[in-house]
Amino acid sequence: MIRLPWLDDFVFYSLLITVFVIPFSITLNEIFMALTILSWSVKLIVRREKIDIPPLGWFFLVFLLTSIVSALASDYKNQALKGVWDISRYTITFFIVINTIHSVDQVKKIFWTLVVSTGLWVIAGIIHQFLIVKRVFFDLLQFFSLGNKNAIGQYLQMTLAIILGLFLNNLWRPKEKTILIAVILVSLLGLFLSSSKTMWLAFIITLLVFAFLKKSRIIIIGIGALLGIFFTAAAMIPQVQIMGSHILKGLEAPSMQERFVGWQQSYRIFNENLILGVGPKCYLVSKDRYQIMPAFGQAHNIILHAACEMGTVGVVALISWIVFYLYFMATYRKKVASPMFLGLWYGGVGYIVTLAIGGITEPTIGQEHSQLFMVLVGLLHVGLKSKGENQRIKS
Repeated sequence: MIRLPWLDDFVFYSLLITVFVIPFSITLNEIFMALTILSWSVKLIVRREKIDIPPLGWFFLVFLLTSIVSALASDYKNQALKGVWDISRYTITFFIVINTIHSVDQVKKIFWTLVVSTGLWVIAGIIHQFLIVKRVFFDLLQFFSLGNKNAIGQYLQMTLAIILGLFLNNLWRPKEKTILIAVILVSLLGLFLSSSKTMWLAFIITLLVFAFLKKSRIIIIGIGALLGIFFTAAAMIPQVQIMGSHILKGLEAPSMQERFVGWQQSYRIFNENLILGVGPKCYLVSKDRYQIMPAFGQAHNIILHAACEMGTVGVVALISWIVFYLYFMATYRKKVASPMFLGLWYGGVGYIVTLAIGGITEPTIGQEHSQLFMVLVGLLHVGLKSKGENQRIKS
């Protein structure tokens, strides 16, 4: 049998580069993800390797199958097939991670790649938006491949949860600590400037959950410091004061009132496509047929968006994997001993908060966020096969 030993490293480093470019470039992401998938496929064929499919993986596959069926029934097949490709990429990412990562050292390389990528992305985004494009503070931002405030905010909420989870649960050398603290602070600045009110709230709730889980007063003090900075900024900057008042108004906020109208209009799409929806990634191209307001380029709710695009079957498939993910997370903590995987578990908890809070007003699944999630949950599965900090993981 032909082994081609270099294929292991090729697949891994292609994946590593993909993780790095996720927030920077859609095109580069597509290229390196395709390269990763191709090289992994060659490895499977040449070595006749079997694919490890854990229980959660079956739920992801059911969701993918549902998207294919929905696309085949769609009136917008070309667009729907693009949606299937997106879901396929995210799903395959999960399987590549759990079938390619075989050591804690590789997990660390993935983590540090994410740290460096996030830090450079935020710094480059801030320089581009405020020094080159000269946007007004708290205006609609576009940090490269992430093109609106909520997309930026959600990605930062997810990466901050992962980085903080690892930071709080591992012993780091002084230089490593300095880098992590610097990236955390830069990311917090990016999150603040994104003006994503939903993700501001999600991040504070994530910190509260972390404080409860770790019984940490230091985290509570940190929350107090962040709130103090926010209130100071609100007193000095009118835009921040307005956004803060919108958070306090809750359902009475103007943005929520607009969403109520948009939700009612979006329900028409689901009501006329009950079983399979209009097709994955087809909300935008179908909205004019149903007279949806111009401001609604998506359904602004995770369940409603899935219902519009993939119907009742899609909603059932979505809720099924979310419920099983909650079960997976609830039972995971007692199964791992390594601080590395315990830290990643905290990142997974942060994703639950992202879904719960962000999902009210945004789809929260799809695009770069799902890709990052699949990397995270894949690494969590790798932890279940880990037998020690410095040992190879049983494949």
